[in-house]
Amino acid sequence: MAKKANELRLELLVGRRVYDVDHRVVGRLEEFRATREDDEWVISEFDIGRAALLERLAIRHLGWLPGRRPAGYRARWDQIDLSEPDRPRLTVPIEALKTLRRR
Repeated sequence: MAKKANELRLELLVGRRVYDVDHRVVGRLEEFRATREDDEWVISEFDIGRAALLERLAIRHLGWLPGRRPAGYRARWDQIDLSEPDRPRLTVPIEALKTLRRR
């Protein structure tokens, strides 16, 4: 099957540093959330940062210490520019992202 122009290999994105609009590192891309659209899966959200890594490894509860919370964010698909897959960047200020919280 031929690759479509708007397709990226997720395994090549995992662990990539994500930069904010001021070119500062926000965290690493750790997790993806997808939705089904007809016969295709489409990425709807990206999880970024240490909290996302703990979630991906299913050890999130180990990262919570009193008074300390690992940084983590959830970005919608339209809040990340992947035109340069080696250097993903936010299209919005970090304050516009959803903060990952303890469950």
